[in-house]
Amino acid sequence: MQFKLDENQQAVQDLVRDFAQGRLLPRVEEIEKADKFPDDIFKDMVENGIISMNFPEQYGGMELGYVNLSIAIEEISKVSGSAGAFVCVTVLPLEAFELFGTEEQKQKYLVPGLQGKFKGSFAFTEAGTGSDPKQLTTTAKKTGDKYVINGVKRFISNAAYEGPIVLFAKEAETDGCTAFIVNKFCEGYSISTPWEKVGFHGSHVYDVFLDNVEVSEEDVLGKHGQGFDILLAATTYGKLAFASVFAGTMGGAYELAVKYAKEKMHRDKPISKFPTVRSKIAQIAANVESARLLLYKAAEDADMIKGDMQKLQCSTALVKGYIADLAIATNVMSLNILGSYGVAEEYQVERFLRDSLIGPNIEGSAEIQRLIAGGYILNN
Repeated sequence: MQFKLDENQQAVQDLVRDFAQGRLLPRVEEIEKADKFPDDIFKDMVENGIISMNFPEQYGGMELGYVNLSIAIEEISKVSGSAGAFVCVTVLPLEAFELFGTEEQKQKYLVPGLQGKFKGSFAFTEAGTGSDPKQLTTTAKKTGDKYVINGVKRFISNAAYEGPIVLFAKEAETDGCTAFIVNKFCEGYSISTPWEKVGFHGSHVYDVFLDNVEVSEEDVLGKHGQGFDILLAATTYGKLAFASVFAGTMGGAYELAVKYAKEKMHRDKPISKFPTVRSKIAQIAANVESARLLLYKAAEDADMIKGDMQKLQCSTALVKGYIADLAIATNVMSLNILGSYGVAEEYQVERFLRDSLIGPNIEGSAEIQRLIAGGYILNN
């Protein structure tokens, strides 16, 4: 057991930290104000291997594993939680293609996706159903050699970008949940205006409207009726990615709090000399470190556990539920170190707090994650 990064992991951390500090940090205010993620920053992410980090070399990936991907997303999110989230939602549909796609689908979608030629989407959630496959209202009806899809999806990331969307629908003939690959902006595809959110500015979510969208048998991802299994598998890794984002927001806010405490003077000495500030900083540091250790352990599980998806689901659900709640409490503490300045946009800590508020409510609620983990623990 070693509590330090190996040579490759350290190299990844250094590379991504340099990118985040040198290229991303100067653009954060622009992203926040314009509420738009710059195309050139996305291209830089692709060129630095951040999007392809975890995928097989045969498809253009770097095959570095989930520990390295978690480190990379964490470092990006120390600067911008929005940018970290953008990586997560872009990688999620690519994970589905890699896990369940045919070789033809991988060549058609995974290879160009890793090259940054599109930004894909993943669409299960609906307004009244959340992630319950039995309550899906989006339907796919077989008509001749085509499937005709109708319905509405909610809170769908990257929906305004060209590219494929992995879309889940209930087959009218069988009531089974099946995943289909749809090209966004095909006939019958349209979107709402973006939802306004408390955080993650620049990473938008939309409602997606499907009006007699036609797909063929070759657009089925995986097998008919396998949709929920695809959802569970892809989001198992998605939870890990988003846990990396919220661990990153904790680290970013913590670093700002430490910097402020050392520089803010009161009666001719820095407030870092005050016992109450030291106590709070120590608690923040403990929270950040515990989140990071649990994150890296879950990421190692994702790299090592093969053939026991339930065990892996327990691991990623545990870390997602834990970090999602801890990030909010910890970032409030960091904000309070700055006193009245903490709520000022100029000092940036409030941005990390706003981004962390999203944590318990996406990629499965924190409470549901604890139920998943608790169920596995008590049944084994």
